[in-house]
This record gives sequence, structure tokens and C-alpha cells, in this order.
Amino acid sequence: MRMKEDHMRNGQLKPSYNVQIGTENQFILGYSVHQRPTDTRCLKPHLEKVKHALGALPGTIIADAGYGGEENYAYLEQ
Repeated sequence: MRMKEDHMRNGQLKPSYNVQIGTENQFILGYSVHQRPTDTRCLKPHLEKVKHALGALPGTIIADAGYGGEENYAYLEQ
């Protein structure tokens, strides 16, 4: 994936992963590893994995602006 900061400024692709971790009261509820460079495209698959593991999602989901997107908002409203 392309990284935001590239010291050579030549846009090289580098091997990397995007790790998502969901917590509640400082306990890890679930994690997921993605080959997607942005958090926007990781929220739904991450929450589906958490839902599968726990049987349901927590009543409140809190995420920073990096997860903002029309598809994610529609998913969370369901």
C-alpha cells in the first residue's frame, strides 16, 4: 500500500497492514487486520468480525473522523 509519508517522495508501494482494535472499558473486544490503506474502508468489516465473535455489537460505536463516510454512516444507522 502507499504510505502517507515516504522519505524518498517517490510514491513507492510498501508492505503494510492496517490493524483495527475495538475496546470497551479498556478491554479489547476484537481486532482485525486489513490490506486497506484507509480506516474508512475498514470500519464495516471490522465491526462485522466483532459482531460475529460477540453475537452483537455494543450499543454505542465511537470512532474518529478517519472513519467518516456515507457508507459507514448508513451501516451504523441500521
